[in-house]
Amino acid sequence: MNLTEIIARLDSADDSLCIVARRPWAPGAEAKLIALTDEYRVPVEVLADGYEYFLEVSLAVDDVIGDLRSLTVGQKVEACIFYAENDAYPDWLTRLR
Repeated sequence: MNLTEIIARLDSADDSLCIVARRPWAPGAEAKLIALTDEYRVPVEVLADGYEYFLEVSLAVDDVIGDLRSLTVGQKVEACIFYAENDAYPDWLTRLR
């Protein structure tokens, strides 16, 4: 799977899971959903496969996308990538809120 495929299906994803992705983070970057360890870390074997923490599903759904369900999949992906890299919303998303 890639980031676009996962983000397009976030509404049906288990919100206890976490998105991990391989860099560079872009719409087509390899990604998958995983459970964090009991210490809330990405499992060592996932890191060894080249994946990095991207966003928790609950954070992406509730905080980044929020009530803006009318966003296109491309906009959702762009917003999530920006947030994951900058810990902030892109200006265009802030204006929509």
